[in-house]
Amino acid sequence: MTGPTAVPDAPLDGAFNFRDLGGLRVGDRLRVRRAVLFRSDTLQALTPADVAHLTERLRLELIVDLRIGPEAVSEGRGPMAEVPVSYLNAPLRDLPVSDLPPQEQSLRFYVEHLESPSSVLSTVVRIVAAMAGRPVLLHCAAGKDRTGLVVALLLRLLGVDDEDIVADYLRSGLNMPRIKQRFLGWPRYRDHMATVPGEVYDALEYTIRGFLAELDARFGSARDWALERGVADEDLARLRAGLLAPA
Repeated sequence: MTGPTAVPDAPLDGAFNFRDLGGLRVGDRLRVRRAVLFRSDTLQALTPADVAHLTERLRLELIVDLRIGPEAVSEGRGPMAEVPVSYLNAPLRDLPVSDLPPQEQSLRFYVEHLESPSSVLSTVVRIVAAMAGRPVLLHCAAGKDRTGLVVALLLRLLGVDDEDIVADYLRSGLNMPRIKQRFLGWPRYRDHMATVPGEVYDALEYTIRGFLAELDARFGSARDWALERGVADEDLARLRAGLLAPA
């Protein structure tokens, strides 16, 4: 399968947690293809140059917005709403207020989505599989929890090495100080930040390693989870064929 020409991974001025997932390892012989699967925080503050980069250089074809409906409406899609890029709202509820220790809150959130038959996780997997090999961007507000959950699951389904999954997740932690500072000026997120411990907005190694362990312990493997949720082997084969390339 042919795809867009790989371009250097460039930061965006209006999104602080954007990156190409290309290059992550699947054993010694395969890598995730470059310029076909991206992750980000919210796109609502993109600059004109950012939009040009996504549409003209990366030739983005689909945005999957993981924010809940009222959040997506109130915060908006930003300037990407004005360009001919397909958009899908696949809502994952935000991290709830909890009495759990901070290090447990995100992990519990991830596991609850895994175990919920009504979660849109399986729908997102099927859509990314259907689009595999064509440029797709996944995002939520901070790009850490909802996006982190979906991306970690997709990477496990691709067979990406756990250490690369962990390293990618922890990259979000480097970007969270800027995101938290921005959120202080956006009432919806400022109000949420006031109700949870500050560590909840950090990218903790405990969370991602715990998620991968719970996925195996509760379901056997990512593939077993997918099959239980109605994702067919044909979908998983399409995912791998479109998103993996020789190292």
